[in-house]
Amino acid sequence: MRRLYILLITLILSALTGIAQSPNGKNGLNNNKISRKIIRSITTSEKDTTINQKSEQAFMPYQGRIIRKIIVQKIGFERSIYDTTKRKIVNDITRIANSLHTNTRVQVIKDNLFFKEKRPLDPYKLADNERHLRDLDFILDATILVRPVRRSRDSVDVIVVTRDVFSLGGSFTPSSTDKYRFGIYDANLGGLGQRIELNALYDSDRQPTLGTQFLYSKNSVGGTFINATVSYTQLNNGSSLGLENESAVFLRLDRPLVSPYTRMAGGIEFSQNWSVNVFNKPSADFREYQYGIRDLWIGYNIGVKNRMKNRNRHFVALRSFKQHFSDKPWQVVEQDNPLYNNTSFLLGEVSFFNQNFYKTRYIFGFGRTEDIPYGRQLTLLAGKVNQLGRNRPYLGAELIKSFVQNNGDFFSFTLSAGGFYFNERVEDVLLLANASLFSRIIDMKQFKLRHSLAITYTTILKPAIIFPLQLRSEFGLKQFRADSLLGNKRLGIHAESVLFTPLTILGFRIAPMLFADAAMIAPQNQNLFRQQAYFGLGGGIRTRNENLVFGTIELRCYYFPVVVEDLSHFRITLSSNLQVKYSAGFVKKPAFIRYN
Repeated sequence: MRRLYILLITLILSALTGIAQSPNGKNGLNNNKISRKIIRSITTSEKDTTINQKSEQAFMPYQGRIIRKIIVQKIGFERSIYDTTKRKIVNDITRIANSLHTNTRVQVIKDNLFFKEKRPLDPYKLADNERHLRDLDFILDATILVRPVRRSRDSVDVIVVTRDVFSLGGSFTPSSTDKYRFGIYDANLGGLGQRIELNALYDSDRQPTLGTQFLYSKNSVGGTFINATVSYTQLNNGSSLGLENESAVFLRLDRPLVSPYTRMAGGIEFSQNWSVNVFNKPSADFREYQYGIRDLWIGYNIGVKNRMKNRNRHFVALRSFKQHFSDKPWQVVEQDNPLYNNTSFLLGEVSFFNQNFYKTRYIFGFGRTEDIPYGRQLTLLAGKVNQLGRNRPYLGAELIKSFVQNNGDFFSFTLSAGGFYFNERVEDVLLLANASLFSRIIDMKQFKLRHSLAITYTTILKPAIIFPLQLRSEFGLKQFRADSLLGNKRLGIHAESVLFTPLTILGFRIAPMLFADAAMIAPQNQNLFRQQAYFGLGGGIRTRNENLVFGTIELRCYYFPVVVEDLSHFRITLSSNLQVKYSAGFVKKPAFIRYN
């Protein structure tokens, strides 16, 4: 308890000050011209400027030069991202903060590098590596600098600079006065890129009232880029494919395609899940079941030896999935429910992609560098699914096109289609179209305004055993708790404006927002535009201290002019530890279209 008390005090005080000096009053960098250049490059100036440039731009003058030496420099969590002049702090707080935090080890950074010494410098590879380092949850920001070697025309030294976040953190998400989630974690235990996490749920309606989860993960095990995770949970947050509260134990090994220059990607997941009657349902209503999951996939990237400027790649992948029930619900009504029957599939994928990135700020973050992808991707899918005695071939395709205009507007378009073939007929055909926009940043002296807009249309043709569309969806009205609004056609629109301000409370920056949602849903053979339209209007506040490992904290207030099922017209949500950022990955494992 004493350690937890010290941790809580430290988090509050470090948030209040935003910084803490290292014990020797330095930041691990000598006070010379190069060090000052490094610090300026990785910290936001007091003007809080917004960058908007191609990620490889700074490295282009050094293309093809030989990397003589790789130097790793670290700036700890003690330096503020917003104001590099804030340094003076009470020594007691300094000692407590530094005793609880361990800077990321140099070897952990090297385990996440794509380039090597004695090799030619590739500007695109360095840019990809910067982005990858920024994606690590224990790194706040990262930059790579190139320094020409004196008296040499073809050699350079590469300086990799990373800045930690304070890795200890927690979360608290209330649903009501007698139901809330909370947790505590270390995102960089011992500075070794490993995460240990303990989460809990208190609910007065549960028996027992407290449920827990333990999770351990390790980043890039042995420099292989394989991330390992093992967890035991009672919180219904494993695979959780059924409708009851589930406990689970799972092991996951995942090697993403971190760069177009990476050859192999893949993953393994083994999970055991079982329903637990924590809400004391009558035996006639409670579905008792147990199932195991085995999910394996592997992919190979073709074109890694293309010329530096040629980012065209072909990616082939194969996925094998099996869900097996050792115990199924006894209720007759669930016997033919796809949720509670064995499912297996074999799915192959061929992707053609070309992707680059822009560096900018103030998309979801409060001043940290963010990476916005632009390019194109075409994915073709084919396989076979065995479910409810139906052994059905599957075909699917997805096209993604995104681009950044010179003024900073970012657009993305997605078209997805997939369907099955059974008994000489096509069935369960799903079509999805999405268009999204993030506007350029609008500077208003110390304030910054950004708008976003997303429109999604989804339809199901010739339904057989596919689950229907729900209005309550991230593609419809996410917080509209009406489970009865189902259909085969759905239109969803989301518009939001966020104002980034210089205001801070206890080191947390404040960004108020306004938003408006609209959605319509229609059953089969009915006109979508003759259905009742449902709206969600409201505002809220988003806040975060970028120097701490805490995720974003978000308060939203909703007003629904039209409701059903005796729902309230008003809803307030408070979410903590949200890991909000723009998804900037390359190809993913073969999967069916996500639509709810």
